Formats: sequence, structure tokens, C-alpha cells
Amino acid sequence: MSEWDDQFKYKDHGVSFFIKGMKNFWELLGKEQRAMKQVLFWMTVTQGFAIAFPYLLKLVFDELPTILESGSVTSYLVYVVLAMFVVKTLGIFITLFVKETIFIKSVIRLENVWPVMAQKKLLSLSFGYHERENTGKKVAKIDKGIEKMVDMCVDLSWSLLPQLAYLLINIIFMIVIDWRLGLLFFLPFIPAVWLNKRFYERFSEDWERWEAKREESTGHFVQSLLNVKTVQDYVQEDREQDRLQTIRTDMEVLDIDIHMMERYYFLGIRLILNLFFLATIVLGIYFVLQGTSTVGTIVFIIATGNVTIQSISEMFHTYTRMLRKLVSVNRMKEIMDAEMDITSFGEEQTLDEVVGAIKFQDVKFTYPGKEAPVLQDFNLDLEPRKMIALVGRSGEGKTTVAKLLCRVYDVTDGQITLDGQDIKDLDLSWYRRQFAIVQQDVDIFDTTLEANIAYPYPDATPEQIDEAVRASYIYSMIEKKDRFPDGLKTQVGERGIRLSGGERQRVGIARAYIALLNGAKVLVLDEATSSLDSETEVAIQSMLNTIRSKMDIAIVAIAHRLSTIRKADMIYVINDGQVAEAGDHDRLLSRNGLYSRLVELQKLGEIRG
Repeated sequence: MSEWDDQFKYKDHGVSFFIKGMKNFWELLGKEQRAMKQVLFWMTVTQGFAIAFPYLLKLVFDELPTILESGSVTSYLVYVVLAMFVVKTLGIFITLFVKETIFIKSVIRLENVWPVMAQKKLLSLSFGYHERENTGKKVAKIDKGIEKMVDMCVDLSWSLLPQLAYLLINIIFMIVIDWRLGLLFFLPFIPAVWLNKRFYERFSEDWERWEAKREESTGHFVQSLLNVKTVQDYVQEDREQDRLQTIRTDMEVLDIDIHMMERYYFLGIRLILNLFFLATIVLGIYFVLQGTSTVGTIVFIIATGNVTIQSISEMFHTYTRMLRKLVSVNRMKEIMDAEMDITSFGEEQTLDEVVGAIKFQDVKFTYPGKEAPVLQDFNLDLEPRKMIALVGRSGEGKTTVAKLLCRVYDVTDGQITLDGQDIKDLDLSWYRRQFAIVQQDVDIFDTTLEANIAYPYPDATPEQIDEAVRASYIYSMIEKKDRFPDGLKTQVGERGIRLSGGERQRVGIARAYIALLNGAKVLVLDEATSSLDSETEVAIQSMLNTIRSKMDIAIVAIAHRLSTIRKADMIYVINDGQVAEAGDHDRLLSRNGLYSRLVELQKLGEIRG
């Protein structure tokens, strides 16, 4: 479970949270940072034009008394009006064809890059991470994070940054024109910022709780669909719906409460800003009457004041929205920053020639978040071109040995070596390609039967695919034209829903065969024949015999069927996380020890793993 699900990490104030969130957001922009800097530059230029226009208007009004006295239009006024036209036209052109063009292209690229970045990160994380984290919640974090980051790009480019730039430039102009009026006009920022800070402190925890509830609801929604057969088999549709409805109702109450309270905070901010705006106009008129200011200055204040008030109000709205969106951004960033617990140490190496001698040396392993080790002082040898079998009661660590062998996890202590080299020092991708794995639950992709078989090597030749199909007895499957009308080109559905358990395992065996044909040195069978019928199992046993005689590989089998176990060159009996017995089938039976009792207990061949 993620820390986000246990506690709320951001208890700091709005500004520090905003800065931290914006830092995360900026890092996630990646290569688009340069484009966003260009957007920021041109946005500042256009806001400068937006302030320059009312300033030129001020100059026009300041020139009116001279025109009234002379009775003719001065060349100065013509130049000012011409400048107003140029400023307005340039502002529109730069906005439409420079700033927005750069921004739109950048955001479109980001919308397509971010999902790829997220997938790359998730696929790089260990299986242990994915075991701990609910799939629906991961999808929700990524999906919502991307959605909110796109929204933030829009908020920054069209709202917050333009408004902030307008405000800062306006401050400079007003202070230069009349510092007294400028000071009075911008004094309300202090109480407005304080109110916004109080608002964040009041609702930050509710925002975080709402995001956690949303992820929980998505996780539950996805799980109910992934397990729809079980839901329907046990008539639990109403129960699943009620669970989702409860979560969404909690979200509804939180959301309404937050949005209703927003009205009061924004009412206070707007009243303060408009009160000081009116006070500035009144004071300006007084200064004009006293002869210490000009009519043009009042015109400038009125022209920019309404825009500024609206900008400040909208800026606080945008800032508040972004604070809430940053919760999603930070939650996505948490995934992107998750540490890979399976990595290569030192310089990544490969072996020029793989013999295939693997040793477990005093291995200790404890699953993340657990205290008791699954394996302790565990030693095992896998010789080249040999077959070993792992047997024992359920929960003794047989599958864990296979996971450590394939570096799904790394050992807690001790080491595993390949041809004398610690596997942690070997390039991870290269090392994993040395294994062809058939699990009890075979993952099937929503594509054709052929594509699933060739998944390890999409460029596998037709001859290789044909050999794998024959070896795994898949030809007998596709003869059923009512179920496989397009043969190997038949679509198998999401998670292989159109395949039986035995058929999925046949696909897994064919997939592993493809890997063996392309250089894998070790075949790992984790209950690979558990769902096969007797006829198909005979074919699989024949396939194993072919593999052993034809290919220069080693085999590791975790199996409960005696037909698989008894063929092993060495059988390791695992008990209490250690190797209790080792030997071939006949020798272990003659000892009348744990292996013999397991065989007898499970009626010769039903040793359940």
C-alpha cells in the first residue's frame, strides 16, 4: 500500500506546497521545458503590450487640454494613436501565432509523452511493487495526474502567469505614474493573500482525502470488471455497486462542502479588492482637483483597475484550483520517483558464453514489508543441461526460489551466481533473457493467438512458431473451428478470456519454447502442467524429452505431478525455508523421509505446491 493511502504528506502551507508541487510539475515537463520558457517569454511580452495600451490612452487624455487650447490635432497625438494601433495589432499577432502556437504544440506532445513515460516507469518497477499496489489505483494516479498536468499547462499559460505578469507590470506603471495611488491600490493584496492561505489550510486535507477516495473508487471499479466472472458467479453485483456508491457518496459530500465554503472565501477577497479599487479612484479624483495628478492618470487607473481586480480574483481562483490539481501531480510524481528495487550493481556486465551453472549460496530472503524470512541459509545447485524439481508443502518457498532465480526479487542476504558471477552484477535485461518461464497463471494479451505465442520474440520465424505450436500441442486446439475460426490469427480477448486454463498454459509453454529457440538457457516450469488434461500432459512430457535431447538447456520444475517430478536429475525438498532433502526420485523414496511422506500423502503425484 502506498504511503499516500496511509497518511497525508503535505501539511505545509499553501505557498510552500505550491512551490514543491510546481517543482515536481516542472521536472515532469522534461524536454518541453524549453518550449514552456519560450511561452513564458512571449506571454510577458503580450502582457506588456496589454499594459502599454491603457498607458497610451492616458497620454491621449493628458494631451486633450493642449488640443482644446490650440483647436487642432497635434502630431504627438497622431503618433500616440498610431502606437496604440501597433501595440494592439502586435499583441494579437504574437498571442495567436507565436505564444499559443508554441504552447499548443508543446501540450499536444506532452499529452502523448506522459503516458509513455508512465508506462516505461511502471514496467521498470519490480513485480514486488506491482503486487503491493492496486492496479486500478495506479491507473487512476497516472490518468488523473496527466489530466491535471494538462489543465495546469492551460492554467499557467492562459490564467495565472498572464495575470501575474499583468499585475507586476501594472504595479511598475502605477508607481511610476503616481506612487501614492499605486500603493493604495495594491495594499489589499496582503489581506487577500492571508485569506487564500487560510482557505488552503482549511481544505488541504479534504482535497487529499478526496483524491485518495477517487483512487479507491477507480481501483474498486477496475477490480470488479477484472473479476466480473466471479462477481456474476456469486451474484454479487449489488454488493459491488453498493461499495462503489458508498465511496462516491463520500466524495460527493467532501466536494460539495469544499465548493460551498469557497464562495465565502472568494466573497471576502473580492469585497476587499473592490473596496480598495473604489478608494483609489476617489483619492485620484481628489488629487486631480488638488492639481497634483492628471485626468489621464485616473483614466489609466480605471482602464487597468477593472482588469486588475478581475485578474487578481481569477488569479486566486486559479491558484486555488492549481493547489488542488497539484495533489494529483504529486501523487503521480510519487510513482515516477518510485525506486527500482531490482537494479544492476556496479558496471553492468554480460557473459560472452553462458555455460548455465547456477548456485544459491547461503541465500536469505524476506518479502518487502514482512519480518519472517521465507528462505534462510538456502543452498542449491543447478548444473548445465540438468533438470531439477522443487517440491514441498504450500508456502515453503518453492515459487520464491523461482522468482529469485529469475531476479523478480533480489536476495536479502547471500548470493546467486551464474557461472561464478553474482547475478546482481549482470545486466538485468540480458540476464532475464537467459530464462524461459511458464507460470501456473499465464498472462494473455488482448491480441491474436499467434502474437501471444511470439510475444518474447515478435520477429520469430514462421518455422519457429510452427515448432512451438506443435511442441505445446496447440494444433489440437485450433482444430476446433467453432472456437478458433481464424486459427492462429484468432483474437483471444482481454486476459485471454476466450481460452480455458489449460489452453492458456499451452500458450505459455509455446511462448517459452520460442524463447528457448532464441537463446534462453534455463526453462522454468512453475506448476506449468497443473491445468492440463492427461492427453495434453503426455504431449508436454514428450516435449520436455525433446527439449532435453535437442537443446543445451537446464530445467527447473515446480510441479505436483509425479510424471514431471520423477524425471528430474535432482529433486530438492524444501521445508522451513531450507533444503531438507536432495536426490533423485528413487533415492529419496528409499530414504522414507519427507519426500516419501509427501508422495504418500498426496497419493503419488498430487503434491500441491
